[in-house]
Amino acid sequence: MIGPVTNVEAGLIGGATISFGYLTDFLEETGEDFRLINTQRFATGVGRLLNPFYVIFKVLVNAIWANVFFLNSSRGGTKYLVPVLYVFSKIFNTKFVFRPFGGDIKDYTAKYNNLGKFIFKNTVLKADIFFLQTNELMDYYSAINANIIQFSTSRRQPDKNLLRGDRPYRRRFIYLGFINEAKGIDHLLAAARELGEEYTVHIYGPVKEEKYYDIFKVHPEIYQGVLSKEKVLSTLRLYDVLVLPTHYRGEGYPGAIIEAYSLGLPVISTRWKAIPEIVQDRKTGLLIDPESTGQLVKAMQYFDDNNYAAYSKNATNYFRDHFEVNKVTAAAVNEIKNLFKK
Repeated sequence: MIGPVTNVEAGLIGGATISFGYLTDFLEETGEDFRLINTQRFATGVGRLLNPFYVIFKVLVNAIWANVFFLNSSRGGTKYLVPVLYVFSKIFNTKFVFRPFGGDIKDYTAKYNNLGKFIFKNTVLKADIFFLQTNELMDYYSAINANIIQFSTSRRQPDKNLLRGDRPYRRRFIYLGFINEAKGIDHLLAAARELGEEYTVHIYGPVKEEKYYDIFKVHPEIYQGVLSKEKVLSTLRLYDVLVLPTHYRGEGYPGAIIEAYSLGLPVISTRWKAIPEIVQDRKTGLLIDPESTGQLVKAMQYFDDNNYAAYSKNATNYFRDHFEVNKVTAAAVNEIKNLFKK
């Protein structure tokens, strides 16, 4: 199992590390025999340059023992680790499985030079399983002779003491994720100012662009800091609606949306990339155009005591049917086991 491990102190707490954590947690709980290789072993400074060499070394150490190399990675791993691990899988006669995080692999690989595209075609697309997150990506690669299987973002069913019940609507909105311009933070801040004190708007996550440090000094009541994986659900349950006005290039199925659904929080997000696949407009939440403060304000004003309960119930049911980890991850693990049956 090769992928990024959560490291709060180093700011490695994004959707990729959390998703990988849920996958390895599932394997532990179900008694699967695996060894973990952290692609972010050296999390800060120049030490980060050593990560690919560390991964390669650890794979070689464990290669004779392993039946499967399962790489979970973002764009850097797609370009540099996949070719190496694919070759190793042939040398050691193991299966090679690859899952890219996010929904933009078709976009960044389209910018590869001819050699890069050749390597991609003959390694990534030759993997024993090429897991993809979104319907958009499944459609895009469906005409290519690759063994593509969907592996959506998933989360664990929350403990009963975390579930919301019929708590009244209180105009409390939360943003959870990286803090940069591409996530729509400027529009959320503008919306919060326009809505005024009747609405609570809180932002959680690691700051990725310096300008927001100064903004949050002026508005300290909005920024609430960074949450560890263990505190995400207990914090989310204090709010009514998740707001994600993103236009980030790498967006797939954001884990924050899935986590919100698991607790019955409807979602306000954008018609951007694959997000409309998982936010059912006027049912589990509301969709707005990217970079539209006006639409964001109206969406936040839309919820009230009369309609909130129905949206909350829809969100909970949608999570249980589509994103519960024991369904989604178990299916993916079974697909890997089926490789040996075949």
